[in-house]
Amino acid sequence: MSSNEQLNVFLSPKSVAVIGATERPGSWGSFIMQGLLSKPYPGRIYPVNHQTETIFGLRAYKSVEKIPESPELAIFTIPEVRVEETIRECGEKGVLGITIITAGFGEAVAEGKQREASLVRLARSYGMRLLGPNVSGTFNLHAEFNGSASPERHLRKNLIAAVCQGGFAFYDLLAHGYYRHMGVGMFVHTGNEADLTTTDFLEHIGPDPNVKAVIMYIEALKDGKRFAIAAGQISKTKPVVVYKAGKTPDAARAARSHTGALAGSYGLYDGALNQADVVSSPTMELLLPLGHAMVERPPMRGNRVVILTMGGSWGVSLADALGVEGLRVPELSSGLQSKLRELGMPIRASVKNPVDIGASGLFFDKQLLIGLGREILVSGEADALILHGMGRPGMLDKNAPERLRIFLEINKEIVRGYTELEKDFGVPVLIGSIYGPSESQVTCDLNEEGIRIYDRLDEIAQILSRMHRYYSCRRSQ
Repeated sequence: MSSNEQLNVFLSPKSVAVIGATERPGSWGSFIMQGLLSKPYPGRIYPVNHQTETIFGLRAYKSVEKIPESPELAIFTIPEVRVEETIRECGEKGVLGITIITAGFGEAVAEGKQREASLVRLARSYGMRLLGPNVSGTFNLHAEFNGSASPERHLRKNLIAAVCQGGFAFYDLLAHGYYRHMGVGMFVHTGNEADLTTTDFLEHIGPDPNVKAVIMYIEALKDGKRFAIAAGQISKTKPVVVYKAGKTPDAARAARSHTGALAGSYGLYDGALNQADVVSSPTMELLLPLGHAMVERPPMRGNRVVILTMGGSWGVSLADALGVEGLRVPELSSGLQSKLRELGMPIRASVKNPVDIGASGLFFDKQLLIGLGREILVSGEADALILHGMGRPGMLDKNAPERLRIFLEINKEIVRGYTELEKDFGVPVLIGSIYGPSESQVTCDLNEEGIRIYDRLDEIAQILSRMHRYYSCRRSQ
């Protein structure tokens, strides 16, 4: 079996045995079973538990040996002391791959790494590959397969794949992102990486037509040179976004007790990632939004940003954030400023950049406000455009006056108009507001339409700067 086929077992298996399956709430055997049953998975599921006849309505088997076929994938949710003997049983049965949820190995005890190596040798003797130990599973929504602990209600299928050495924090990102219409279509948690590594799955997932970007959480790399080569090759056609944890001595120590990783020098990693044209996420929280921006936004071809804002101080602060990230907020040409005045911008409102639409007082003039953005993009003086400050705090209730409903609807129409400008001109247009979906009716409604609204100035700047760097590197190749 080829390496590609071996790894595909973990993302698109034709059959799965859950060893240690149970209905007991809060147990891993229950989490994995519920994940598998949450999708219309076309494969066969075999719960293995010697104490019961059925689990979640499926026939349960006393042992792997009793299963009527050779499952392609076995997922272990069993005590650590039973792992070795169960690997042997799976090998005798003809299983192709094993996901070891079980912890208590290299991340926990001194002899854990030696035990992991022994398990890998045993599995390889039967031609099997191991994922883990100390993982939370995998999913591939394109194959309707969820062999993970992530609830179905937090999953959104799209063209982003995630490969992570940690799991629970990424599940938090998925839950947080779900309510903002963000997610990933594939996910692999590699944990301690006794056998299969993040690099193995990056190489496997990178060419997949269902993947337009790969996002990764990494604590340490076993073969940094191989990773850099793989990431560099893939990044020529699709972004690879990485959050590298373990930057400080204390964080590196924490990584050793998390996945047993030796985090190494962050400076060396940073240099290697830059050389491979990897998009470096500055924070864990930005990993998912950055992945979405790289897939959803058109290329940013230069470093000039034009700001239109409802509040002058927001504009100045946003210019600061962009400058810190190496982007420019240049004064608009006199010709463009004159055209913005001709559209109806009064003398009291600045049109230099930032453009202060708040000072204009023309909040209800949808045609003017969208026209400003169009004129700026027609001029060619903007490599990215930011509209900040639309919407107001508070949610509508049944007693809200009609004038307020009209005002909020105009706000939404203006934002929709700016999202259309992005499509028309092929230039990134980002919408910003301090108010999240639960704080503003406008933000809430637009979020439900799938329109991205960013609530932090630094994140807007970080996203744009990384888009600019990525596309600049691609142009120079």
